[in-house]
Amino acid sequence: MLAFQELGGSPHEKYTLDGFSATRQFIVPWEQRTAFVQAVFGEPAQPLAERRLVYPGRTDVFAYTLDFEPLEPDMIGVRTLANLKTDLVDYDGSFAKATVKYGATDGRDRNDLPIEEDGTSLTYRMVIDVEESLLSSNGWVWTDTNTTIPSDIDVAKKIPVTEHIVTWSYVVDPPWTAIAACQGKVNAAPFLGHAAGTLLFRGAEANKLYRRGAGIEDDTASFVWAIRYTFRERSVKMNGQTYGWNHFYRESSGNWIPIRHGSSPLYDSDDFSSLFVAESPMG
Repeated sequence: MLAFQELGGSPHEKYTLDGFSATRQFIVPWEQRTAFVQAVFGEPAQPLAERRLVYPGRTDVFAYTLDFEPLEPDMIGVRTLANLKTDLVDYDGSFAKATVKYGATDGRDRNDLPIEEDGTSLTYRMVIDVEESLLSSNGWVWTDTNTTIPSDIDVAKKIPVTEHIVTWSYVVDPPWTAIAACQGKVNAAPFLGHAAGTLLFRGAEANKLYRRGAGIEDDTASFVWAIRYTFRERSVKMNGQTYGWNHFYRESSGNWIPIRHGSSPLYDSDDFSSLFVAESPMG
């Protein structure tokens, strides 16, 4: 039977703009560390959403990392290790301090995010910017006199450019193929509420979160990932229309027109929803 006890001063809860997180600390018999890992992360055969330890009173908050250290390391004398690769200091008969960290998994920061797979979560952030596009003075007139403006006047249009950052967490099998295929392309269909052709997929940052598996001795266990996608929006709004990355200002028409080389546009397009489907969809 697994024996454990939560330490005084636990839990520690934290509320930030990134959501809720918490840390709990326990003492566990040193010999039962592996059994405690199974109690926290469950069995690999279970669906990810079912096997992680839920934070009490919060069905949306799960354990995502677990650390062990000797509870009282100074109580044991210096021991000679026979083999550096196979031997550890022997703490049998003593206790380990286990630190379990929790995080929210199902907060939806906006309603038009892609539908995430069970056991994963999506969070959204944005960073605003602006770029200036110089236009020719030809064709522009003073509205009061309808006369052409002087050629030495620089007509500049401020174009909002926004970074949309979507982080997909607790991903078991990231869509590496889709990430490589979509990078450097624009959205083929409306995405995050923005018109086709206005979002450029800049790329992704992938970070490992924790190891899952049968226990700390399972060398074949895999990691889950947090994937940070960045989409750069360029929406030129003029004459009641919205123009994107493939549009450029044409002096003769005074409008934004798409360009191409032969049959190829400057930026290819793709279906960005593929970025949120596992490489091998989970059963």
